[in-house]
Amino acid sequence: MTLDVTHVQGGMREFERTGTYPEYLLFNMPGTRQSWKVKIKKTPQEGVLKSKGTVLYEYSFDGHYCKFRKVHADGSYSEWMEPEFMINQMRD
Repeated sequence: MTLDVTHVQGGMREFERTGTYPEYLLFNMPGTRQSWKVKIKKTPQEGVLKSKGTVLYEYSFDGHYCKFRKVHADGSYSEWMEPEFMINQMRD
């Protein structure tokens, strides 16, 4: 199963509240209601996507593009995968 990835930049509410220009990665698993929102704190950034305490995916974001790999039940990893396309979204 693949993930759709959206790189979101901006958000007036958070900017007004914190004075920083927020950036997020939104991961969505098509065909399900499973999604994750990860705040970008540094680049490059690596992390994991969990569901009910179980790590499902590991991701790596270099500031421009994201790749991910599935974590199997035995703790092994699949090959790195890239989304077919990555959406860049600017918000007010």
